[in-house]
Amino acid sequence: MQPMEQRRGFEWPNNEEILRRRYGAKPRAANHRAVLNRYAFFKGWLLAFGSWFVTSLTVSIIDTVISPGSAALSLWGLVLMGSFFFAALLGAPVALILAALLRPVRRQWLHVLVFTVGIGGFTWAVFAGLAPDTGALSAVFAAIAGITAGLGRAAVIPDVEIHDDGAAGSAGPATVSEDPQQL
Repeated sequence: MQPMEQRRGFEWPNNEEILRRRYGAKPRAANHRAVLNRYAFFKGWLLAFGSWFVTSLTVSIIDTVISPGSAALSLWGLVLMGSFFFAALLGAPVALILAALLRPVRRQWLHVLVFTVGIGGFTWAVFAGLAPDTGALSAVFAAIAGITAGLGRAAVIPDVEIHDDGAAGSAGPATVSEDPQQL
């Protein structure tokens, strides 16, 4: 046995060899991006606002049935118009910012969770800042807004493409994952 061959038998294997032995021969993606198609934002926003529309109408009708002297149903249109402007002027930019920040996250259920908690928390902060003496009403509005935002984000899961930018240790071209949902 030659000294060089003898030395090779005692060398520590490189990281790629260790990972191949441990996880199999399939290379793991190093970088990936979750990208929505161009209509997904509008689809998600319309579903979220539509859910808010139905929920707020249902709550107003229930309040009017429970207490006939309530003005909830008569004020519903005004509240809906105000919430449309909040959703368009505040909610849409926050959703776009969240979508941009969540691009590297592959699991779509995390996107839905962040949208639910993030939009709900943002709604609570805005509502509590504008009307601090309303008590638990701001939390109710925030919960409804968060749930509807999560529903809107969940609706666009089929429209997501996961782009893998090369595998670990290779500089290959970007590929699109076979399973767009990645749940």
